[in-house]
Amino acid sequence: MKRFLLLLAILLALAGLTLHQTQLPLYLWYQWQLAGRELPPQAVDLGRYRVDIDALVLEGVEDDLSALTYNAERDTLFALLNGDPYLLELSLDGEVLRRVHLTGLQDMEGLTHVGGNRYVVVEEQRQRLHLIELPEAATELDLSQAPQLTVAMDEGDNKGFEGLSWDSKRQQLLVVRERDPLRVLVIEGFVTDDGQGNISISEKPLFNQQTLKLSDLSSVVADETSGHLLLLSDESRMVVEYDQQGVPVSMLGLRRGSHGLARSIPQAEGLAIDSQRRVYIASEPNLFYRFVPEGWSQD
Repeated sequence: MKRFLLLLAILLALAGLTLHQTQLPLYLWYQWQLAGRELPPQAVDLGRYRVDIDALVLEGVEDDLSALTYNAERDTLFALLNGDPYLLELSLDGEVLRRVHLTGLQDMEGLTHVGGNRYVVVEEQRQRLHLIELPEAATELDLSQAPQLTVAMDEGDNKGFEGLSWDSKRQQLLVVRERDPLRVLVIEGFVTDDGQGNISISEKPLFNQQTLKLSDLSSVVADETSGHLLLLSDESRMVVEYDQQGVPVSMLGLRRGSHGLARSIPQAEGLAIDSQRRVYIASEPNLFYRFVPEGWSQD
């Protein structure tokens, strides 16, 4: 009997450790929160999405795939490699179309398109934003003289800014801090047509550790159709759609078996959504994913 009780205790301890490591309780909590909830008009509704490009290895990329952004004017994606720093232009099917070698920055983790040939790149540890101009034919780009903004918050560790998104309707940059603490910041005045904006920085108070319950934040997308935010958490293995009050309304699980995934996404770092509301994820070391709504057709 003692041996049985000891074995049972060991099994329960192992089960608890596994649940903690896989963040399964949080995943189940979100499923419970969302069950039967009526979706707001124009919501993305991540629950209806299925993977149609699953773990595509990007050609010529070995490691350090990071941020992802959609350029609606070119109808292509752009991604970052933060080891040997490169900016990649990708087709919507994950084909590498262009490579631009970058110099002048360190530890790039976030990227967003803000119009024309302009992008904002974020350095994680320095918590510094750079507004860059990408010439059409560029294969190399020195960013050391690009306009920059340093946001001096929570300095001194490597858990700084991880992702950002441009909300063109509100002319705002949204920036997420990875953790300790989780933050969603709103930056206005840095991206302007004449470079003369009055910069203001604020925090979305409804998007914090207590309300989100996520372990970390890897990326953010502002969905301009609904005004909702999509937040990517690598450690929690999910993308959650939140309304403007910070209430979760839908979820995309990144675990094996969820939404048709053959395997769990190993380290989701980048998130984007295109004009047809297809969802894209970039994962280290070099993997590309695309999710489409059920019944979606190019025709």
